[in-house]
Amino acid sequence: MGKEKNFSKFNTSDYNNYLEDILEKKSFSESAKNILLNILYKIETAYEDYNKVKVETKTKNELLEEIINVISKKCKEIEIVKPKLNEETILKDKKFEVQNNKIITYPNERIVYYALCNLESNLFKVKKDYNVIQEPLELLLNNGYSLDLEELVRDFDGWAWNVIVDDITNYSYNLVYQNIKTLVGHEFINDCVLNMNKINFIDRLEKRLDSLFSEELSDKLKENIYYLSILEYVKNNKERQDNLAKQKENTLKEFNKISDKKKYLQSIANKKKYIAKQIKIIDETLNNNRVLRDNFKKENVKLTEKEKIFSLSEYVDKLQQERKELLTKLKQFSNLMKPMVYVKNKFNIKRKYDILNKIDIQKDLNKQTKEALINL
Repeated sequence: MGKEKNFSKFNTSDYNNYLEDILEKKSFSESAKNILLNILYKIETAYEDYNKVKVETKTKNELLEEIINVISKKCKEIEIVKPKLNEETILKDKKFEVQNNKIITYPNERIVYYALCNLESNLFKVKKDYNVIQEPLELLLNNGYSLDLEELVRDFDGWAWNVIVDDITNYSYNLVYQNIKTLVGHEFINDCVLNMNKINFIDRLEKRLDSLFSEELSDKLKENIYYLSILEYVKNNKERQDNLAKQKENTLKEFNKISDKKKYLQSIANKKKYIAKQIKIIDETLNNNRVLRDNFKKENVKLTEKEKIFSLSEYVDKLQQERKELLTKLKQFSNLMKPMVYVKNKFNIKRKYDILNKIDIQKDLNKQTKEALINL
């Protein structure tokens, strides 16, 4: 999504010329180049109908710019595979394949466009702090984004809106993403994508929903989105289902632990005392040359030849780094004891458990997904 050039005043012929300039520098076959130029024409032809029906869309210039940037920056090679009667191709029963920014595809404009959209499928990042929904939600959003991008060429032919049912690879991802986009607006989504490395996406999404809807409705929407992302993530994967059961069990233990407020806070206070004691020992060592040298010798005796600390100054650096890390931990534990942080953490753990607990891996997960989609 990074912008190499300002296209705001470009018309379609300018985009066409710019793409031709890019293609001159690429080692694509003439067939691949012609397909890419025709894709630009299809976007131009279909856009007006698409914009009227969809409403929540990027501008034509934004769409053209995005696909040109994908071709320029993310697509290294396009291998056109010609289907042969009664012979198995490298693609077997697939329409296209993407390997290390190389596209292997049949000579079909729509399929090549799908493959290009697939290259633009790693835009959404969810912080590791959101462990239970991190990967499920990233998959949902990134796949949903690609399916949404495909829609213009997939379903609009310049004359009518014909949904190509078989080409929507995942209905759940598509439907949930379309709901999110409709709820928060395409401009909000675009801004988040452009600033993904600078923001906490989940936090920003939740605040947006909170600002638009009542607290009750906003909470239901968030719960449904996260619930569906996890359902879709585990429903066809036994290993993930087993992991989900473990996560549910661990989250319940975590909630029971934080629910005993007095014991929970005392546990953190004890950890703070221990860390403070470790910091004090390091300070006393750094401020006493004799102790510093003695400890340096004692520690080196315990280490292998590869691990040995070769100078006193290196040992001082090591202690100072340990002290810095301990201070960071001390600050983190102090923050956990703040009343508002405690309440927020307890709420988040409870919500995580409630979402996980809704999923019954012993029952039909496809049916649970369908019901959750209807509810959303």
